[in-house]
Amino acid sequence: MASYPTLIVHIGAGKTGTTSIQFTLKKARDKLRLAKLAYLGLSLEHAPGATEYSWCVPKIPQALFLEQASNRSTTDKEVEAVLLKELERLGSRGFRQAIWSNEAFFVRPSNIIPILRKVRESGVQVVPIVYVRRHDSWAQSGYVQFGIKYKSYDGHIRNFKEWLQGQDISYTKNLKIWLENFPNLEIYNFDSIDNVTEHFLSRIGSPDLETVRANDKPGLALLAAWAVHNASFPGKVMPSVFQKLAKRLGILQKDNQLVPSIDQLLPNEEDIFEVQRLFKDDLGEVNKMLEDCGQPPMHFDTPSVKRKTISSWDIDQMMLTMIFSLQRQVINLEEEIQKLRDKKLP
Repeated sequence: MASYPTLIVHIGAGKTGTTSIQFTLKKARDKLRLAKLAYLGLSLEHAPGATEYSWCVPKIPQALFLEQASNRSTTDKEVEAVLLKELERLGSRGFRQAIWSNEAFFVRPSNIIPILRKVRESGVQVVPIVYVRRHDSWAQSGYVQFGIKYKSYDGHIRNFKEWLQGQDISYTKNLKIWLENFPNLEIYNFDSIDNVTEHFLSRIGSPDLETVRANDKPGLALLAAWAVHNASFPGKVMPSVFQKLAKRLGILQKDNQLVPSIDQLLPNEEDIFEVQRLFKDDLGEVNKMLEDCGQPPMHFDTPSVKRKTISSWDIDQMMLTMIFSLQRQVINLEEEIQKLRDKKLP
């Protein structure tokens, strides 16, 4: 009988740091191998031969389910065969654990549990791990991700209350199904853990890896721009559509510093008094020179500093002016391109 490493199946749940865990494991694959740990990926993409199949799409957690919908029997057998072959290969090389992480597994137990049971029947120890998060906290994070950044529905941009009406964020039903099939399911409280990635690394016995953060909540200004952008589409919109534009505009960089308001940047009365204090002696010396030249002296009087703020209308006018100017440039370029096309016509 083949000797297999333990299969750790990180099943989610979503919005509990799963992407950060996956990014960390992917980045540290070489270091994990040295510790006889193997990361198989989101869709087994790091298992030899998996990418030859259409159900193996590294960046889409639900790709497996889509293939199952068209041919469940064949897809399950392919996944099982790829997984067992890789576990056997790893076992022959002394690997002690293999990790498969896919947050979509928790809410689709009927799709993945039959495969995992077959693998277990072949002699593999399967250990599912799940993190759960308090519902109100999950809902707020979930809305930002699936209500705004990923417009996962048709029609207008829904507010939090509208979006929540279509969501089932309960855990009990799926937890019971997983426990019935895998009584060794490990359930962890996300809210009681300082850093879920470090917790997971410690659980698999590799706590010293550099962690990677993912899906940080965007600032309100960026989130507002995201909402306006996605609202312009009548149907669903993936986050990458906005990210492509925002990256070009340079507003996705995490090192962007918030600029204080213009009235905070400009000097106040105290600032001007400080200038007078610092250069009082220099003023006296210069005035002597001015007197020698028959010129009236300079005086430090009480500074007159008007505190001004910019109205939203001032900004709106400037932005509209820029938009119209850019649009005129686009129209001119389109006309030039059309002229060039017309010249090439026979």
